Amino acid sequence: MEIKQLRYFIEVAKREHISEAALELDIAQSAISRQITQLEEELQITLFKRQGRNIYLTEAGQTLFTEATKILEQAESTIRLFHNQSELNNFTIRLGYVDSYISQVLALLIQTFENTSESKIEPMLMEETEIATALISNQIDVALMDLTSEVNHNNDVEVIPLFEENYHMYVPKDNPIAMATNPPLSQFVNTQIYQLYKMPSNIIQTFEQQTKKPVRTITHKQIAKYILTQNRGYIIAPAYQTLDKNDQHWIEISLEHTELKRTLCCAIRKDNHKNDIKELKSTIDHLLSRTSTYH
Repeated sequence: MEIKQLRYFIEVAKREHISEAALELDIAQSAISRQITQLEEELQITLFKRQGRNIYLTEAGQTLFTEATKILEQAESTIRLFHNQSELNNFTIRLGYVDSYISQVLALLIQTFENTSESKIEPMLMEETEIATALISNQIDVALMDLTSEVNHNNDVEVIPLFEENYHMYVPKDNPIAMATNPPLSQFVNTQIYQLYKMPSNIIQTFEQQTKKPVRTITHKQIAKYILTQNRGYIIAPAYQTLDKNDQHWIEISLEHTELKRTLCCAIRKDNHKNDIKELKSTIDHLLSRTSTYH
């Protein structure tokens, strides 16, 4: 039993005339007759009795008419559900992003875009190791991520470089390194380094390779301040993350001159044709495409 057969059957039953049903459905009478015959054979019942040129439902036909109407209504409801879901998905842009300066301006980006667009952004914080795969496998529509060779050399992905992210080091003011100008990373070899905010694994690896010492993690500014005031170590952080100024106890040393830097980009699959995807790309380019600008 097929949906098509039930649709033909219901149309004939309503009109009590095969030729009129054929006109309404825009198909040949023979096609309708053949489908109804197949339906009768499958159910082993007689659906219509004939009187002259008209046909009428049998008792079994009336029972099937009631059930077939329910089936078609349910089928049409299911189709509408998926059509609506598809339309909703087309107006939902899944935005994956890595923890970076992007996190600081994401709310502004979403608000600016949604104020002028019918689409909505669904933001998702992701790890550097998973975001490229998520983009390529269509789990997300847009990726704000590190510019890696994986995406940069993927012919199916459009890449827009946005900005370079640098780092800085907080050191006790009375420590000799506080007087250094553009110190190389190797100068930090003899002191314990702490990261105040989680930094990308490749940045940490680069730093540890230069200093030959593991970077430890702390989770609160008060701990960082205590370490600095007690001259127990240095604090490394992204340039957009700052400690309160304290000229008496610590100073900030920029690491912009070192290899500790990352380039953030916007990556979008070229076959993504969702509504407003171009507008979002333009908004991202307008708000984020700059060189090391922090607030």
